[in-house]
Amino acid sequence: MKKPSNPLLLIAVCAVCILILILAIRILSGAIHLVSGAFNTVLGIVVILALIAIVIWMFAYAKKKK
Repeated sequence: MKKPSNPLLLIAVCAVCILILILAIRILSGAIHLVSGAFNTVLGIVVILALIAIVIWMFAYAKKKK
């Protein structure tokens, strides 16, 4: 491989590679946060539905025992 004649070119190429790597890491991090937020939303909805089911079951049980 031929040696680069201009050290500024080498520095610029290294800087661009580092910036691309940082951008890829940030995009991946954002995707992970998005999936995590969606999972937390679904989990919250499931918990609320479970609480509603428990309350309905309690009222049905109390109605039977009356």
